[in-house]
Amino acid sequence: MKKISTIAGLFILFTMILTSSVFAQDEGWVPFTVPQDLSQKMECTIVPPIGPDEQVTSVLPPVSDEDWSIGAEDAPLTIVEYADFQCSYCARAGLALAEFQKKYPDQVRYVYRHFPLNFHEKAPMAAYAADAAGRQGKFFEAEDVLYMNATIWSTLETLDEFEAWLKENFPKSIEGLDMAQWEKDFADPELRSKVDGAFDEVVATGIINGTPTVFLNWNFYQGSMDEATLKNFLELFKLQKRLYSECPPMIVDTAKQYRAIIDTEKGQIVMELYADKAPLAVNSFIFLANEGWFDGTIFHRQIPEFVVQGGDPSGSGVGTPGYQFANETNDLAYGEPGWVGMANSGADKNGSQFFITFSLSDYYQKAISKSNETASEEHKLTEERIAEEVTKELAKMSENYTIFGKVVEGLDVAENLAAGTLVLSVKIEEKQN
Repeated sequence: MKKISTIAGLFILFTMILTSSVFAQDEGWVPFTVPQDLSQKMECTIVPPIGPDEQVTSVLPPVSDEDWSIGAEDAPLTIVEYADFQCSYCARAGLALAEFQKKYPDQVRYVYRHFPLNFHEKAPMAAYAADAAGRQGKFFEAEDVLYMNATIWSTLETLDEFEAWLKENFPKSIEGLDMAQWEKDFADPELRSKVDGAFDEVVATGIINGTPTVFLNWNFYQGSMDEATLKNFLELFKLQKRLYSECPPMIVDTAKQYRAIIDTEKGQIVMELYADKAPLAVNSFIFLANEGWFDGTIFHRQIPEFVVQGGDPSGSGVGTPGYQFANETNDLAYGEPGWVGMANSGADKNGSQFFITFSLSDYYQKAISKSNETASEEHKLTEERIAEEVTKELAKMSENYTIFGKVVEGLDVAENLAAGTLVLSVKIEEKQN
């Protein structure tokens, strides 16, 4: 390949910059400037951060030095688990939670609390063993050994056999464990009394009756324990510190033209924003973009041939900016590709999430036609009826999800975005008069 001289290279670069600048100037688009008068507030409803469940915190004790805990005290996410070492479901949950905490040591605090069920005869002894190791700062190492080998020791016929198994395997599996001290603590009546009383104490709370029972920041949790799901909740709770506690100022002029330039790791998307048709949605979008709310987020949802959705910094699909605003009606209607709409969790519950549509007419046409193929003869739809159903679906979309913009460049980029695609930045421009 022939090398370009430094001077020639600089000349080409200068020419490209100059051409780009002239083009931008000819278009009349300039970076958005926040107006000086911010006295008028946008109409919205404040959504408080997700706090602890008062029903839970009213009966369960706060995390203290008495607990077996690992992770920073001020971690954004505290996971409290009530568990039984002989419970197979607890083994799966406990190992997953411990592994998750190891992966995010500064962001996740994991707390284990005993709830040895009375029909698991080896559960109390397993708890004695773990607590005895805990006195040497090795509780979670003991938890790992017990859970990883639960299918072995839980099938032993007698408690004596189980105790012998502990004495043989703990020193081999827990590095640095002082076995003489462990045996002394393992037999300590005070330690055993605390474990023995755990069942009655937990039952007395009235809100825990099985294992494992898990709380995320003192909210009941019964979902998956896989890393991706837990990471979504971690990001959701981290987001709570960023929520706005008051409605944004009105910073758009409905007589002006605005556009958003979304730079993604897959390419650029340019959207016209219709402040005259959806002033609340456009104002909120521009306000958040100007605050950097969208930078570094992902498009968390993608449905082929339907939509791609983003705008939630938590990536969980349930994050909000701390406020919600009303749906807006206008003369725009979904159907053709490229419309930009507000995602919401119900009527008048718009936040920061938005979506870009593909050919919704084709999507509904295919979906309804496919369903029609398996319908009985008496319920089959004619082509005319299928077209009517498509029209109804599009009308529902237009009624329920405010259209506030349209993609004018980069629709091909949007159509090829996968869930998880990173948004590098969102910049707002306004058109000079």
